[in-house]
Amino acid sequence: MKEDDSRRCARRVRLVCCPLRALVAGAYFFLCLLPAAAGAHGDLYERIAHLTQKITHDPRNAALHLQRGEIHRRHRAWGAAQRDYDRAAQLDPTLTDVDLARGKLLLAARRPQAARTALDRFLRQRPDHPEALLARARTFVKLRQPAAAARDFTQVIDRVADPAPDLYLERAQAQVATGPATLADAVRGLDEGIARLGSLVTLQQQASELEIRLHRYAQALQRLDQLAAQAQRKETWLARKGDVLVRAGRTDEARQAFTDALAAIDALPPSHRHHPATRKLISELHSRLESPKFSRVPHPQQEERP
Repeated sequence: MKEDDSRRCARRVRLVCCPLRALVAGAYFFLCLLPAAAGAHGDLYERIAHLTQKITHDPRNAALHLQRGEIHRRHRAWGAAQRDYDRAAQLDPTLTDVDLARGKLLLAARRPQAARTALDRFLRQRPDHPEALLARARTFVKLRQPAAAARDFTQVIDRVADPAPDLYLERAQAQVATGPATLADAVRGLDEGIARLGSLVTLQQQASELEIRLHRYAQALQRLDQLAAQAQRKETWLARKGDVLVRAGRTDEARQAFTDALAAIDALPPSHRHHPATRKLISELHSRLESPKFSRVPHPQQEERP
């Protein structure tokens, strides 16, 4: 009897201790995160406090107000940033960088029309400034003026020594949004990026999709072959190649591409083959091969591997 009581007591202790251990572990994890967060905010407060102290000693220094406003803007403190910009402009009306800062703030605050006004004012003084041109390009996108956005993106690309791939993608998206007449221009722009930065997957993939929209299937297939050659895993590119071949009316080659994609999946380790995304692709490939387009010739069945 005493032994049963001891067991029941031990069981109650375990039931109480398990949630307690979980609570302690959760608290410990939270406390581990605090230093990083506190450090980030601490650095922000220290920088603002440092600039505030300098402003106290030199209150009519417009550049100091602008610097503090930029820190506020980067941390999305719109009101504090705007007050610093207003004070900087009041102290030094010739400080054109205030308009650039205001433009970026207003764009981030989802006020694109006001952002354009500030950026236009800045660019009238400094028309070749890449950062301002980029901010205005993105402002034009928000204002649904894609042709103007594409022009500004082009100016940015022409003026920076090492343009990021995203600049070419953003310009292409703006050109696509302009209308069907500029799809070919978008492809040429992406090819400029490829020539300058190398055969990046993001640029080649976007170019291949635009080639398809232009019904330039041979060019799209050439790009997909290049992407497959560069890739460690080829099944996605082979599947896409099959889709393009179907559009081009090249049914036998499409069947082979789909079959090759299944074979590429079959060669993967089990952990990759059984991933949900891979299993979904397998199902899609079988559906394509079972479509009426391929009903005349039986396709090889892929055996399910363990």
